[in-house]
Amino acid sequence: MKKILTLLGDYYHNHDIFFKTLEEVLKPFLDMKIIDSTVENFLNHIKENPSFVVIARENRLNPEDEDIKTWMDDYIEQEIVRYVEKGGVLLSWHSGLAGYSPDSSYIKLLRGYFKYHPEKQKEVRYYSKDLFLDKKIDFKIVDEQYFVECDEKNTNIFLISESIDGRSIAGWTHNFGKGRVICLTPCHGDGLKDKNFRELLIRIITSIK
Repeated sequence: MKKILTLLGDYYHNHDIFFKTLEEVLKPFLDMKIIDSTVENFLNHIKENPSFVVIARENRLNPEDEDIKTWMDDYIEQEIVRYVEKGGVLLSWHSGLAGYSPDSSYIKLLRGYFKYHPEKQKEVRYYSKDLFLDKKIDFKIVDEQYFVECDEKNTNIFLISESIDGRSIAGWTHNFGKGRVICLTPCHGDGLKDKNFRELLIRIITSIK
């Protein structure tokens, strides 16, 4: 049984929508089990070396307050790095790229991070220039387009986003130690229901050995 450890949802992103998306796309795969964690027990679960970790949660716990608190400390960062180095697979998804310091061990592991998104959601095209997991990607959805900073020379770009607001990198992956890191910027809200996006998500998660 492959265990998929998840940490989903934050102030701006509903946990249940992310969880339902993963639950529905993985339902046909009887050899996979989702372990849905919280910020309080995530550390204990990742120490158990799951097959795959999905983080779709920004770092800030209270982004609207004057005194901002965060959930990821140095020790948690070190444990995430250790997990990947020893052969784990990490998917940093959408808000999992947001609110973390560019100088942190976590962002150095990801080799990229969220910078900003336009105020309003618009139609965004997501596409790959080359085959990714033996399939070409090209679809459009109304989405919150993430513009990111990415260390392009030290990772592999597999997805681009494009809209009237501009063009950005939307997906990248690289090996780290014995493990692998995957970063994916879509989707927000109704975009999570899109069959093309869900097919991409399935292909990413089921690519684990």
